[in-house]
Amino acid sequence: MFDQVVDQFRKATDSTIQFQQEMFRQWTQQWGQLPGVPTPGSLLAHGVTDQISTFQKKWAETITDLLNKHRETLDAQYRAGIRTIEDAFRVAEAKDPAQFRKLTEELWRQSFECLKTSVESQMRDFQAAAEKVIEATSKSVTTGRI
Repeated sequence: MFDQVVDQFRKATDSTIQFQQEMFRQWTQQWGQLPGVPTPGSLLAHGVTDQISTFQKKWAETITDLLNKHRETLDAQYRAGIRTIEDAFRVAEAKDPAQFRKLTEELWRQSFECLKTSVESQMRDFQAAAEKVIEATSKSVTTGRI
């Protein structure tokens, strides 16, 4: 039973990581297709290097914020993983089948609640970063500046 809990938690975590990677890949591919995002050559031809610099700084801030939040989420996941391992060893110390079942159910519940919280947090962080980029892009399209 313990092996199943750990295996299912590992599979759920792997699935979450794959989802995040695919979401980020899709996002970066769509970035190049946004209207109003000029190519570097067209910007240099129009002499807007200051605007490029400003845009790059905003982009760097957004990515840095996203990566910091991702790091915080990973830290929380590692702490939760350590707690899960500690709790799993407590499950192995159960004195009877009823206690074993109760501890196993609690372990499952805590593991999936942790996973759910982590995914929700990452989605909120990603959405906030996407909104910043869209806002900056929208401003550049409406004003004709980056």
